[in-house]
Amino acid sequence: MADTVWVVRHGQRQDSVDPSWDDHADRVHDPPLTDLGRWAAWRTGRRFGEAGIQFDAVYASPFLRTAETAEDICRETGTEALLEPGLGEHRNADWFDAEPETVPQSDLAEWFEPIVLDHEPYLVPEFPESHHEAMARAGSVARPVVADTDGAVLLVGHGLTVGGVVDRLVGSPDGVDRPPCGVTRRDRDRGTWALVFS
Repeated sequence: MADTVWVVRHGQRQDSVDPSWDDHADRVHDPPLTDLGRWAAWRTGRRFGEAGIQFDAVYASPFLRTAETAEDICRETGTEALLEPGLGEHRNADWFDAEPETVPQSDLAEWFEPIVLDHEPYLVPEFPESHHEAMARAGSVARPVVADTDGAVLLVGHGLTVGGVVDRLVGSPDGVDRPPCGVTRRDRDRGTWALVFS
């Protein structure tokens, strides 16, 4: 069982700085990172590497922005990443008319060398879902990931992923910060999880 769980939110997304994104995007709800977002993801990975932090498993949401973030972190830490749909974006009916279209996972694995398609998903989200359901879904993925991993695990996802995982493991998302490429850490001591920092 894992004793440390790290969660990193994806870097800055292109549609947050491009007001015309909806007019020219191939996949409106699956934007890539900006140049600043890629730099921040690389820098996050570099910080992990410089600190000597090793991951025994890395799981990422299968959205493009999270796959890019995971790629930059994994290149710096020398690890591979598995795609886990249960860590994906909130299927909010106020944001989307239907399940958001994303880059096929086979393309993500082809584009980003650290991503490997050797994982049976723990959970596949359904559209639509309430905020409470999305938080519970992201958090529920944390339990089998923790059970199946010895040592330290990194989850790369969305703001919802950070809150849902902390809520499930610690019991509350209080004290969680979710900026782009923000890092959150929880440690397990004698069976009890504690939020170390966020």
